[in-house]
Amino acid sequence: MLDQLWCMDFKGYFVTGDGKRCDPFTITDAHSRYLIRCQIVSRMDLSQVRAICDAAMREYGMPARIRTDNGAPFAGTGLLGLSKLSLGWMKLGIVHERIQAGRPQQNGRHERMHRTLKEDTTRPPAASLRAQQSRFDNFRYVFNNERPHEALNNQVPASLYQPSSVRLPRKLPEFNYPKGLLLRRVNNSGDISWHKNRIFISEVFRFEELAFELITPGFYRVFFRDMEIGEFNSEELRFRAARRVV
Repeated sequence: MLDQLWCMDFKGYFVTGDGKRCDPFTITDAHSRYLIRCQIVSRMDLSQVRAICDAAMREYGMPARIRTDNGAPFAGTGLLGLSKLSLGWMKLGIVHERIQAGRPQQNGRHERMHRTLKEDTTRPPAASLRAQQSRFDNFRYVFNNERPHEALNNQVPASLYQPSSVRLPRKLPEFNYPKGLLLRRVNNSGDISWHKNRIFISEVFRFEELAFELITPGFYRVFFRDMEIGEFNSEELRFRAARRVV
């Protein structure tokens, strides 16, 4: 099986003929260019994007990696740029790749699909959101099954796309830290308890368990699962985040 990489983004909003705002959310497979989803959302938020991603993974299996920009809900403004969405992907074992700010060419194949989508379905826009979604559905079928791609040696994406054999689990797999680490659970405010003191870590880790690895007396490396998220000085009661991942 290929090391599948999914690319996703919002195409950019426009207004349908009845004056309604239209925000399409799209997902493609980077290798085959297969258009997995092109779906209008009423809000560009965590709940809708997660629901669409979960439905796509139930249908096509889970990718090994997901590439997005640094906007919400894919990324956050806090610790390491993580968001609840990207944290959920991490729990599933999916690597989240974020392109550099102002470098849309790093997701160039997906951006190229967006240009074709815009030309074929929005000039002019449909009369309503329902009619616009019907256009998107038709475009997706043609794009995947009928339109040859020069970059694919004039093959269609459907002839190359291979669904993943890794299925979306009904329940998140449990994660067990190695023995010998100190474990602390983050509360609703983003804090941990440390000898009757409250240490702020990040609200993105609310209710998650973190591990503290003692390096030298009073100095710990802090992990969320396999990711090092920062350092903690227990003498100064100071947490310092690791460098942001981009």
